[in-house]
Amino acid sequence: MKKNRSELYLAIFIIAVVAITAFLYQQTQNPYGIFPEKLGDMTMALYRDKDAAMKEVEGLHGNNPDVKIEAAYLANYRSTPASKAKFWVSESKTRDEASSLLESMNSRVGKTGMFSDSMSMNIEGITVYFVSGKPEVGLYHYFYAKDKRVFWIQVDNPDEAYRINFVKESIKRI
Repeated sequence: MKKNRSELYLAIFIIAVVAITAFLYQQTQNPYGIFPEKLGDMTMALYRDKDAAMKEVEGLHGNNPDVKIEAAYLANYRSTPASKAKFWVSESKTRDEASSLLESMNSRVGKTGMFSDSMSMNIEGITVYFVSGKPEVGLYHYFYAKDKRVFWIQVDNPDEAYRINFVKESIKRI
């Protein structure tokens, strides 16, 4: 009888350790994938990945069969009506494929009629392109490649210094 009781205590102990480990693991996982919950003074308002994000990002590329992406992510951040940001992120197989996609985007963006010609700048050692858009697509857009990912960020805030700081923090944290 003592042996059965010892085995029962051991089984309860093992179950408790497994349950606590699973709980702690779940608590440390970011529900927003690659994105932090807060970025600058903004908080996550919407996050999508997998099929929903892939469909939207592929649609932005006109479902071009030459555009090959492995994964996609979308995020919306908000703080005030004047400060909102939207992210469209595609992930390629390699850094070279991401760079090629970025250059392709940059060569076409000014020809769409929806955006100005791009202007490049260096932020945190990364070439970032800026375009202004028509009001219906948002006025301020930044795009760049980092590792295997291409980021397109729309920042709705008229203050240029605010937007640059937001993009700088995005580069550092995502």
